[in-house]
Amino acid sequence: MGESHIVSFITFSIMFMGTVANLFVLLAARKMTSMNSSFGIITKNQSVCNMLMCLIFMLYVGPIQLSNSTPLSEYSKYFGLAAMIVYEISNQLHLIIALNRLFAVFWTFHYDQIFTKFNTNLMKNIACFIGFSICFLFYDVLGCYFYYDTRTFTFTFLDSPKCDDITWYSDFIFNISLVALTLIINLLTAYRAGKASRSLLDAAGAQMSKEQRHRERSFIKQSFLQGMTIFSGQVTYHVTAPLVTNSVLLFLDASLWAFMHAFEGLLILLSSQEMRSVISKKRQSIASVFVLML
Repeated sequence: MGESHIVSFITFSIMFMGTVANLFVLLAARKMTSMNSSFGIITKNQSVCNMLMCLIFMLYVGPIQLSNSTPLSEYSKYFGLAAMIVYEISNQLHLIIALNRLFAVFWTFHYDQIFTKFNTNLMKNIACFIGFSICFLFYDVLGCYFYYDTRTFTFTFLDSPKCDDITWYSDFIFNISLVALTLIINLLTAYRAGKASRSLLDAAGAQMSKEQRHRERSFIKQSFLQGMTIFSGQVTYHVTAPLVTNSVLLFLDASLWAFMHAFEGLLILLSSQEMRSVISKKRQSIASVFVLML
């Protein structure tokens, strides 16, 4: 099996799995009453971003890896621009979710005033506007195209001194700072929420249940893994990928930033027992209808 077949298989497998996982997250979130809130609005939009990234790689990058089609390659800068817009919006939505949790824990009495549905949609729209504006300016108007490179089997920025400087600050420094800030906020929120919960239980003379401890650990693990995955995607693309010579390993190194959108859907499903329960009930109801039809 040639390298093109290997990377195409990897791309399709990961992104198909990611599309399905994020679709399940979206469908479960739409069914959950707890997601009819500010947090739910952002979570559902985050799932849409993840699915869009998965679909771009599954339906465009995968086929072009396999066929090396010249007509497809001619449009790669537009698909690359779309992928970067989705990526930037996704990172900003992660920050909004982190701030949502922070206010819910630290400033509980002001939470409902700040994170109304109107304000949440406004924040979401601002994130979309900023993401689109940054990407359109740097990766289209200024000519630092994000195009498909046959050497790496994935998208890469145009190689020039000007574009190297622009992308170092507009992509690496900006996004890694955003991710680090999001991770710090999430861990701080988890620590404060856990401390407050234990204080209330101590005051009542009760002990934290196994379920509560599991939920707290799940939140910390999810926040940490999400942050580290996005952080690693930036580091591998800008720092370690240029040092790799093997084509398949180079592809994996340079594509981790995109693959994390697929992994995030799986991570949310693994961390949320409530979502898994909703999906399980949905599957059972579909199976029941199918049996009745037979």
